[in-house]
Amino acid sequence: MPVIERIVQAVQEIIDQALGINLLDMLVQIAATLILVLIVKKFFWGRITDFLEKRKNIMETEMESAKKENEEAKILKEKHEFEYNQLKQESKEYLDNAKVKAEVERKRILAEAKGSANEILERTQKEIEAEKVKAKTELKKEAVELAALMAEKIVSKEIDESSYQNLLIDDLERSEKS
Repeated sequence: MPVIERIVQAVQEIIDQALGINLLDMLVQIAATLILVLIVKKFFWGRITDFLEKRKNIMETEMESAKKENEEAKILKEKHEFEYNQLKQESKEYLDNAKVKAEVERKRILAEAKGSANEILERTQKEIEAEKVKAKTELKKEAVELAALMAEKIVSKEIDESSYQNLLIDDLERSEKS
């Protein structure tokens, strides 16, 4: 066994030089660690695994809840976007309808104004025509009266043809002035 003892001694020297501890200390440390692991396993391992299992379940529940809330948020977002787009479309249609109604109203008002203007123009033209007819009638009446006066003057004065023409010209000039 001298060979084994020398190997053990060589290994111990290498370990001592490399780690700075001896083999006996290392064996004691390993044994203490094994005892500690056995004690933890015997008394605490069930509690630790239960705690870890509960924690895992809580995390899974929270993850599922977060996924559901995320999906609900997406659905709600899509719903709001749809409603927004629908309201936007409705407001655009409302504005377009208002524009169309305003254009129709503008055309109606213009047509009424043109109709009123044409009516006023026609009435004015009729009034002018009536005034012309009245003026012609009055002119004819005055011409008849003038002719009667001239005839009266001619009869009362017997004048010659040149005097008659002068009288006629004078009466026409007077009637034009008045």
